[in-house]
Amino acid sequence: MKTKKILGISMLALMLVVAGCGGKSSGGGASEGANAKQGSGEQVTLEIFNQKSEVKDYLNQIIANFEAENPNIKVNQVQVPDSRKVLYNRLASSDAPDIMSIFPNESDFKTQAESDYFMDLTGSDVLANVNPQFLDGVKVNGKDYSAPLTVNAYGIFYNAGKFAELGLKVPATWAELEQTAAAIKEKGAIPFATSFKAAWSAGHLTEALLTNAVGYEAANGFFQDASVKAADDPGVQKLIAQMDFIRDNSQPDAAGADYPDAVNLFATGQALMLPQGIWAVPVIEQAGMEDAYKMFPIPNEGGNGAVVGGIDYALAISASTEHPEEAKKFVKFMADQQTAQYLADNEKSPSTITGVKADAPQTEDVTKLITEDGRYYPWLHFNWKAGLDSSWGTETSAYLIMKDKDALLKWINQEFGK
Repeated sequence: MKTKKILGISMLALMLVVAGCGGKSSGGGASEGANAKQGSGEQVTLEIFNQKSEVKDYLNQIIANFEAENPNIKVNQVQVPDSRKVLYNRLASSDAPDIMSIFPNESDFKTQAESDYFMDLTGSDVLANVNPQFLDGVKVNGKDYSAPLTVNAYGIFYNAGKFAELGLKVPATWAELEQTAAAIKEKGAIPFATSFKAAWSAGHLTEALLTNAVGYEAANGFFQDASVKAADDPGVQKLIAQMDFIRDNSQPDAAGADYPDAVNLFATGQALMLPQGIWAVPVIEQAGMEDAYKMFPIPNEGGNGAVVGGIDYALAISASTEHPEEAKKFVKFMADQQTAQYLADNEKSPSTITGVKADAPQTEDVTKLITEDGRYYPWLHFNWKAGLDSSWGTETSAYLIMKDKDALLKWINQEFGK
């Protein structure tokens, strides 16, 4: 991604500073008078296809609040395994949900928007509460096809209670991380809870590692420079060494572990660190985490690790929905300050909605870097061709499980035209 794109995401992040504090809400809902109750009329049913398991329960509550204010509109939440593949197949087969959660920074989304799968929301009051800086970063050919609602960031969760008990300090450099892992092992605990079976999780982990191994500019530049082979790139070599370190310090069955398995291992105190995004907070809480826990950025050689991220939860409306006005009404409800504050209070991710602030001490040491110059960068795959991020996750997951270095290097060279 070019410098202007980096500046763009920095400006986007800067707007989190000026977001006002909202009072903690007990449930989602529109501001008073924003959505008047509808009278009796024809019953309309909307489908919302949700790709984020972390918000499932909160979304159900929001739907209940919406239906109470709009008795002639019923909203069904749909969530399925391998949701990305299922959604893409449905779009291609003209079976699009009315509303869907999407990731508007992704190349896939931009391609789909250009193919007229999504409703053009440019100038719509649906987006009235969304901070314009967040919209600027996800426009497609100058138009708005999504309503971004939250922002994500990646780092390493740690059991603050057990760190204090064992006299461990939060590592800032990679060497300190290695020392911390060794000390945890000596105490009979597991350093890292990981989920190599989950390709998406492996993909996020390895992008964050690579960005910190050599810096965003160098990491991004490697993928754009066809003349540099993977075996000759210092960033890739550092990444592989760091992947080996993470694997060697994970639970014995990490190869077969999925996302919930890793979270449970961390939440029960068996593993003291969990590399993951801030989206994991509600899952950790639901897993019954009793010890105090916090988060630190991926360490690097200089001790000033960067945070990677982008728009996390966003909604798009199908261009072919049979109920466009009702769909827009629901998305507008999602972007209402009271609803957004409810989501921020529970899901804990920074909000894109003006006047909404997430109170999340567990992640503040990572999220505060979103507004710090040179400490927050976009995911590398935002600049890759459509679909390549999924393949990256699959291949890095395979390496973490099989440790076939030649296969990984060959794939990188092939897919990035080297």
